[in-house]
Amino acid sequence: MNHAQLVIRQRRVIRELSDQSGVTLMELLISLAIGSAVLAAALNTFSIAQAHADRQYRAFTHQQDLRVGLEVFEHEVRLAGADSIVTANHGEFQFDANLRGQRTKTTAVIVPGQSILSVQDGSGWGEGKTVIVCGPRTCESHRLARTGQRSELTLVEPVGAPIAAGASVEVRNHVRYYVKMNEDGTFKLMRMVDGGASVLIGALAGLRFSYWDDMGKTTNQMSHVKRVVLEISSNQPLHSMVREVSIRS
Repeated sequence: MNHAQLVIRQRRVIRELSDQSGVTLMELLISLAIGSAVLAAALNTFSIAQAHADRQYRAFTHQQDLRVGLEVFEHEVRLAGADSIVTANHGEFQFDANLRGQRTKTTAVIVPGQSILSVQDGSGWGEGKTVIVCGPRTCESHRLARTGQRSELTLVEPVGAPIAAGASVEVRNHVRYYVKMNEDGTFKLMRMVDGGASVLIGALAGLRFSYWDDMGKTTNQMSHVKRVVLEISSNQPLHSMVREVSIRS
């Protein structure tokens, strides 16, 4: 093979290698493009599924908050009485009640000026709580100076009248439900017990209280209230809910 033939063969080999490299690179680029498109589609599908799951989760948790919140509201409002209502309007309902059923009786005569009550069981009664002490003829309201003990309760101020043994003593909680607007224009139902406030139900489109007498008519007179109605509008499924609660007679 002479020199000219050798050069021609070398050029042909180089050209073939170049053609093969070009085809391989093109296939690689096409594969990368297809892979990128498939990956983008997969990520988009995942994002859609994730957003749907998030919406479902928010809806579920909102429904749970509604259910639990309304159960708490119904349980506590049922303990109210017309004589214990403090405030009743469209945006607020306040009343006094013994939420935890904390009751006991005195085991000895209490004389005026005495601040320590001998009782059957006062354990767990919180410091600062209001208690009502009722004898045969009168009732007195006092605050606890410290946490209740097994056999005694200590008052901040002494009693003013004699109280016989066997007199009833019970905690009186001050309960307040009220509407508060969020910065985004939604509303929340707030619950306050003895000064400590918390959100009971949040992210609501609207809510209001109304009050009804024993004739089934709305009333503005607290002494005539027999039922408390809470109306809730929500942006989530179950757009509106009504909870009607009868109070103690």
